[in-house]
Amino acid sequence: MKMIQYTIIALIFVILVSSSEFVLTKYKDSLLHELEITEQSQLSSRALALQSVIDRNFNMMVSLEAYVNANFLQNKSDKEVMDYIASLYLGAQGSTFNLIIAPNGVMKFVYPIQGNESIYNWDLLKDPRASIQQQISKAFQTKKMTMDGPFKLLQGINGLVARKPIYQDGVFWGFVSVGVNLDQLLVEAGIKNREDTGDLQISIRNPGEPAFYGDDSVFQENPIIATIEHTDMKWEIAALPQASAVQSIREQIILIRSSFMLVLLIGLIFILYILRQRDKLYRAVNERTQELQFANEDLTAANEELLAGQQELNDSTKRLLESEQMLSYMAYHDVLTGIHNRAHFQMILKEQIVHNEINRTSLAILFFDLDNFKMVNDSHGHHMGDLMLQEVANRIGQSNLSYHTFARFGGDEFAILIEDCSSEMEIQLFCEQLIDILKPPCLLSNRSFFISASIGIVQYPYGGVTWEALLKNADIAMYIAKKESGSSYSFFNQQMAMNSLLKLEMGNHLRQSLDRNELEIVYQPQVDCLLGKVIGVEALVRWNHTTKGYISPADFIPLAEEIGTIASIGEWVLRGACKQMKAWHSVMVEPLAISVNLSVKQLNDERFVDKVKQILEETGLEAKYLEMEITENFAMQDEQLEALSKLRQLGIAISVDDFGTHYSSLSYLKRFPVTKIKLDQSFVRGVQTDDKDRAMIKAIISVANSFQLQIIAEGVETEEQAGFLVANGCSQIQGYYFFRPMTAEQALPVLQECLHPKLAFLESNPSGHIQ
Repeated sequence: MKMIQYTIIALIFVILVSSSEFVLTKYKDSLLHELEITEQSQLSSRALALQSVIDRNFNMMVSLEAYVNANFLQNKSDKEVMDYIASLYLGAQGSTFNLIIAPNGVMKFVYPIQGNESIYNWDLLKDPRASIQQQISKAFQTKKMTMDGPFKLLQGINGLVARKPIYQDGVFWGFVSVGVNLDQLLVEAGIKNREDTGDLQISIRNPGEPAFYGDDSVFQENPIIATIEHTDMKWEIAALPQASAVQSIREQIILIRSSFMLVLLIGLIFILYILRQRDKLYRAVNERTQELQFANEDLTAANEELLAGQQELNDSTKRLLESEQMLSYMAYHDVLTGIHNRAHFQMILKEQIVHNEINRTSLAILFFDLDNFKMVNDSHGHHMGDLMLQEVANRIGQSNLSYHTFARFGGDEFAILIEDCSSEMEIQLFCEQLIDILKPPCLLSNRSFFISASIGIVQYPYGGVTWEALLKNADIAMYIAKKESGSSYSFFNQQMAMNSLLKLEMGNHLRQSLDRNELEIVYQPQVDCLLGKVIGVEALVRWNHTTKGYISPADFIPLAEEIGTIASIGEWVLRGACKQMKAWHSVMVEPLAISVNLSVKQLNDERFVDKVKQILEETGLEAKYLEMEITENFAMQDEQLEALSKLRQLGIAISVDDFGTHYSSLSYLKRFPVTKIKLDQSFVRGVQTDDKDRAMIKAIISVANSFQLQIIAEGVETEEQAGFLVANGCSQIQGYYFFRPMTAEQALPVLQECLHPKLAFLESNPSGHIQ
């Protein structure tokens, strides 16, 4: 008996030792993982700081370029130019080594002179260094800023050089450049000369080249790497932790192991001691057994009381089990619909990913939400929305669809997990069946509602190898499906993820476009062919991105609408346009009106009308010379009627842009204070080839005449288009046939230009009847 006891104790001891080693291994791994995360965070912080310092130093390139392009060098002495460069250099207070303006490639203006004597009046176009000639050749090809370095400069220091060619009227003028001291740059970014001993081992290199900072061997020891990109330059930053940090973790594990073994040994000794004492007690118990028998009756009575207490304890245990089951159910089920919730779906998805990795099977995730569900909630109340969600869950749950897991993620978002669906055809068939199940109208509180869904589809492993990536990419695909048409489905592809990141990056840059002075206002004149003169101007916004150049309004205007910056941009354009037109009025014989596009976000602002009044007061422009364009499909809603009426009461004209391209209603023209219709260019393009477009144009002109509204055609590019429009009653024209959008300086002489040469088509057809 004793041998069995000692064997069991030994077995327990071995199990405890093995378990402790397993736990310590896991703990050590977690500490190393935390150290790695800390390294990544520190490296990202250093990389971000270095990127910020580089950007701050090279942003002075924009000031130099603007100074040259604005013709500030004309009629300026060398001292005045040098004083301007000096003010830029001293205001930067960074690691900038020099600022240079090089007309015709000769470094004529260099600041500071001290330390840069070797490059003064240096001809870059004749520089014998191959790297410099390559950079200049690339600058000529791209006509954009190029960067080179680090390399040994003529001044004897290691540095970076950013250089950009300047063209005036399409002819090469010269260069502007910024030189940066590499050592000071690294010090300013907090990478070099750090005093904290617990810092990272950092090395920096150009890809594929030896490290120019730090030990190149760091790149060979499986480091953490971050990248910095700026124009055509890319750096790799590698980092390793200090050996002392790793050694500290090892020492900590050794200390814990030693302490545990000591405690375990003491416990074993204590158990052996207890066993010996138990043997002694066993003999004493036998001697007193007879004494205990006399107390048996008392114990029997106490036992009955214990049995009653045990029954009560069993009842309590049963109630606790029922509560535990209920909590478990609530943790993994949606309270409203009764189906599984997000937590359960994520747990199942993790398990299925492991299963697929082992068995090489396939799975797909369908992530969908209900189209226009918010409208149901807002119009009929959340109770009606809850009934609709329950109806969706019931229909799918009672359908014959073959799926693994169906769950509600929250709101009107649902997810379905499908297994063994390797072909897209099978998934498409499943989605179409799902849409058909939701298609029939549902009766909720004696009201009929139609349900449709937008479905995003992601397949494992093509759409991601982790559950987080799969769900994120399914959400991206669902957004694309909803954006295209609704009641449809879309498969995820890597381009969607790329577009999502590009859209996020562009949105962040667009938020800063006003502060960076990247937005510009151009003006396109509007002509009345019968009067033979310019009758107005439309103000248009353009975005000159610092690195990507001009970006189409078709790309950034919808993005500004989505991220909520369109209101501030629209207000900026309105103020600038009014100010410019007021300035033109002071030099014109006949004042013109200016047309400004209006966003629905601005109309929804309760203070918008007051802002317009304030802008007119600030600029001094009379309201009768201002016209606001609203887009038919966005702004022709009853919610905007009050704001438009107030604008009209001020004397501001209201025109409808893109008229006829959407679901127009003639009742809008009757109820809304519209003064002008703008004929969309999509109809104008088909004048020469499409009978339907010609008929549509005639019909819209007839509508305008019937409602006594002005009409103007946009996008007119040919004489034939202009002739047809004038012959059929539309004499006001805007388009490339007469004028392209231009700057304010270019527009002033054009506004009083003679239009006779471009109106020759009226003389060739004096009847004005062109079919």
